Amino acid sequence: MSRTILITGAAKGIGRAVAEDFASDAENRLILLDMDLPELQRWVDERQEQIKARVETHWANIADLPAMETFFKTLGTQLDYVDVLVNSAGICNENEPEDLKNWHQVISVNLNGTFYVTSLCLALMPDRGRIINMSSILGRAGKVRNTAYCASKHGIVGMTKALALDLAPRQITVNAILPAWIDTPMLQGELATQAAIAGLTQEQIVRNAKKKLPMRRFIQSEEVAAMVRYLASPEAGGVTAQSLVIDGGVGLGM
Repeated sequence: MSRTILITGAAKGIGRAVAEDFASDAENRLILLDMDLPELQRWVDERQEQIKARVETHWANIADLPAMETFFKTLGTQLDYVDVLVNSAGICNENEPEDLKNWHQVISVNLNGTFYVTSLCLALMPDRGRIINMSSILGRAGKVRNTAYCASKHGIVGMTKALALDLAPRQITVNAILPAWIDTPMLQGELATQAAIAGLTQEQIVRNAKKKLPMRRFIQSEEVAAMVRYLASPEAGGVTAQSLVIDGGVGLGM
């Protein structure tokens, strides 16, 4: 089945894992977006022998509405449909309660940007399309110095539920995935910051973090990509408005 799949935040982490998964099918056409276009293109160039799908890479700042409007207007002249949208782009800047700069930056990218891309993509999405949003376990919980990030990821969960109801008459499903402790560059950066604050090595912080996890390991990006693949499949046609947690059991309690 030939499908066009648009993935934001595709250069690293979960977005890249999702792109790798879909790229293994020669019938797919991938539209990959990221602000780090050199890194995104480097991955595509290095994986030429493994990539079977048709792949296009684009620089994109999803928080820039006029730029995204121009991008989707151009995209609409180049293809008929976007069958699957995966909103994976996001940032995780920490902020103190008084830090308005990071508040606005995180909300602009994570929440506004996700909505901009989704809204603009809908004109290209056929009935029975799929929209998959990356939220976080912090879309259900709070965390010190993360008011902006938590608010943005809670917002994605709410947006997912409401949009699923709006699009149900068209049989378009909208779901959110809530990862926790995924072994990505974003997590490693966060752990490095925590190590510096605590006066510990990053290895010590990693060991301490894993002790808090029932499975004593971080979830891999490929495991999240497998969940995305299911939600994009015909078998998931009746799954919508859901917030699916993949956290190794950490959310179950102490």
